[in-house]
Amino acid sequence: MATPAENGDEQPDIVVDESGLKVDRQQEEELNRLRADRSFFGYPKGIGALAAGNFFNSICWASYGAVTIYYLYKPWTQGLGFSQGEAAQLIAIVAAINSMFGIVGSWLADRVFGARKALVIGNIVKGLSCGLLAIPAFSVSQGRAMAIVGMILMNLPIMGASNASLTGMLFHRKDNRRDGAFAIHAIANNIAGFITPIISAQLGLINYHYGFAIGAVAALIYAAIIGVPGNRFFGSLGSKPTRPLNSQERKRYGFGALGVLVAIGLVIAVLLITHKVSVNALASTVSSCTFVVAIAFFAVIWRSKRIVGVERRRLKAFVPIVIMQIVAGVDYAIQGTTLLMFLDQRINRKFGGIEIAPGSFNTLVGIIAMLAGIFFSWFWLTDTGKRWKSTNRLWFGFAFFGISNLLLIVPTVVLNPHTAKYSVLWLLLYYVVSNFGGFPYGVAANSTVAAIAPKSYETQMQTAFSLSAAIGTAIMLLIYGKLTTLDQQLPLMLIIGIAELFVAVAVMLFRGKIDATVMSD
Repeated sequence: MATPAENGDEQPDIVVDESGLKVDRQQEEELNRLRADRSFFGYPKGIGALAAGNFFNSICWASYGAVTIYYLYKPWTQGLGFSQGEAAQLIAIVAAINSMFGIVGSWLADRVFGARKALVIGNIVKGLSCGLLAIPAFSVSQGRAMAIVGMILMNLPIMGASNASLTGMLFHRKDNRRDGAFAIHAIANNIAGFITPIISAQLGLINYHYGFAIGAVAALIYAAIIGVPGNRFFGSLGSKPTRPLNSQERKRYGFGALGVLVAIGLVIAVLLITHKVSVNALASTVSSCTFVVAIAFFAVIWRSKRIVGVERRRLKAFVPIVIMQIVAGVDYAIQGTTLLMFLDQRINRKFGGIEIAPGSFNTLVGIIAMLAGIFFSWFWLTDTGKRWKSTNRLWFGFAFFGISNLLLIVPTVVLNPHTAKYSVLWLLLYYVVSNFGGFPYGVAANSTVAAIAPKSYETQMQTAFSLSAAIGTAIMLLIYGKLTTLDQQLPLMLIIGIAELFVAVAVMLFRGKIDATVMSD
């Protein structure tokens, strides 16, 4: 009988990787070469492509975000004539759907496409969705139909967390450069987030469709940045799913998951357009589903029989990160609602004799975040910064979130509750402490999740991390149903500030145990 080698079907040479798993020697050697590369400012050149992708991804989303809500509620023919409440709810609904079904996108990346192909396909879909919104409407009904379908396509999470997953793959688990790579991504995001809204918003004064067109072009450039360099930058990394479907699973699932996702989106669009369901009812349903989907997803990962040995031990370190991100999700929701109302109604925005528009403060946030990224990227390459472990960065940054809330709310509302207008300096202090001091948390959290992630769930673990924040948002949706005025909501900033400090101290006290769990072999 002929041997496999005689039949030209050589068996791969198997070695054990850093996680103790058996892998193909040739692929492991290629991966080690990619990880040893320092041609992009001390990082693998794939990080340059992924950072550029983040830059254009932020341009796409910033353009979309700068004009969408105004396009929805401006009267016809300037916009689509939705009420302001309906417009805000529509955006929140599709964003929540994006968070929930990000699971499907990450599953597609891990099991069907591979992270790299998922990025290319996902950005082509985003480009087409923005392109659909860029087409001028001929009637209100036709415009609303195109807008809702375009918004749903925009939020189809085909690529899941593939960018973060690919970034994590390019480093050994104990490589300190990984945090710096995520910091570079954050800088790219912040630069795009700083310059884009101004351009798109100003063009939106002429025609909102220009803003959508910018988003479409940026998404397609992102697809090209990842697709064109291909193996030259990434080798075979991310070109195939980490745990591909077998023949039976392909028949059972295949592209069915994506088909179901598209079908759900179209059903929602039809129900809203035909007034078969109200925006309020849909918002309540989506917020409830967020809890169910998140809990179910965490249960699937935790009970997976494919996660064994050292990967199972490392997974325990994910629990404190989930708790931190849920608390952060509550804070993010407060920043997007209560803080904006506080800024508009209770802050004296006259500075140097000039009144500053509320929306202009987003530029300040972008500048602070960009400076924070530059500073910490440099600091983490110094000898002192290299000794600052990811767990220290987690609690340090998270503590600054809590401190920033207390620095804003205690001197103003708590100590001087009857003041009509508070100094803008308190708000500036809040932004500096929150965005500069808090920067290490986001970078270290993404990096730690990448280090924890089991091989079979690399992309899905990043989605689970993002979904944790969605739980916090869903909690706030329920609370805001009871607290409807600014005065009722302001104590929430004091409560969340104290909660963040409590969580930060707990992580600090157990940082040694968490770090040992993450780095266990």
